[in-house]
Amino acid sequence: MSALWMGLIAVLAVIAAWAGWLFAGRNREVASEVTTLNPDGETGRALVVYHPGKSDFQNRVFAGFAQGLVANGWRVEVTTPSPQTPTGMADYDLLVLGGPTYGFTPNRPIQKYVSRLGDLGGKPTVTIITALGMGQRSAGRMERFVRQANGNLIRALVLYKARPNDDDNYVDGKQNQDLAVEMATQAAKEIELPAA
Repeated sequence: MSALWMGLIAVLAVIAAWAGWLFAGRNREVASEVTTLNPDGETGRALVVYHPGKSDFQNRVFAGFAQGLVANGWRVEVTTPSPQTPTGMADYDLLVLGGPTYGFTPNRPIQKYVSRLGDLGGKPTVTIITALGMGQRSAGRMERFVRQANGNLIRALVLYKARPNDDDNYVDGKQNQDLAVEMATQAAKEIELPAA
């Protein structure tokens, strides 16, 4: 085997190892404490569970959504999906699930968490999927996971880091990400629970 082929194989092996490390690192469960916002909220009690990903985009989007709920008087508990995350939904009026897209699918920690939830018993649920530019397939899968768990999907958002979030009023870069946060905040303010 020539030195050129051996060099090419070595480069490909390094690239494959780096890609595997990157993909596995992005899909690693991150345990965090439950943070309570607006503990005296009277509109309802929401549990927001999201995977933070590798950038601050997810944190900003989910913080915006949580603040939108708080603005409407909700008590909001925010955490990340891990084996320590609450799975009993009886005390919650709303479940919010999501995080980044990796490989055209929702991140593994949120998928594992949804499977640990079992039967949601019709719990009103919101999904928020973030993506660099192609999130529709991931969002569709997340919606199916919720429906298979017998969740009542009341809102599904797909928000982009690079692709325009508003085709009618195109902005790019940080402005587009700021727009995604504004859209998440507004969507939360519009949440109305189905009549019992």
